[in-house]
Amino acid sequence: MANTAAARAREQKVETRERLIRTICLRVQPLDQESFAPYGEIIGERGEIPVDLDGGALTVIAQTVEPRPLSFDFLGRHQRTEQVFVPLGGATSILAVAAPSAADSALPEIDRMAAFLLDGKQAVKLYRGTWHASAFPLGEQATFIVLDRQGTLEEDYDLRDLKTSLGIVVEIQP
Repeated sequence: MANTAAARAREQKVETRERLIRTICLRVQPLDQESFAPYGEIIGERGEIPVDLDGGALTVIAQTVEPRPLSFDFLGRHQRTEQVFVPLGGATSILAVAAPSAADSALPEIDRMAAFLLDGKQAVKLYRGTWHASAFPLGEQATFIVLDRQGTLEEDYDLRDLKTSLGIVVEIQP
């Protein structure tokens, strides 16, 4: 009988923990300058957009992302540099972001998250501190050229587990 009561108590703890995780749904929106403004800038066919690298050297990295479920529970940011993502090959993808939070804030603000449809023809620049997940390709894969400051991933990558820190999982609805 004691074992049964202990088992029920363990089950209740598990159920309680599971109830604490909420699902936040983001609807994908078209990429336009006005709606993307809190997170960065769209780079069109012509024009120049300066990129703040915090005085560091520029690196150019090729990043290929594979298809995966349209959900995430981790977001990362870079506080010392902006980043530019240039799509190659015209692959359509979704980019999930959260607006930069105060430098002393260790967590993204969930009410300032958004998901954007990238048509594979426009590059985007993310401001310093913009929280983001890797792009979600809608086809077989998507490849980007990423421009940022040398050493960014080693010395300026702030990654947060949304499940443990905020009790949420984010789902994207295309």
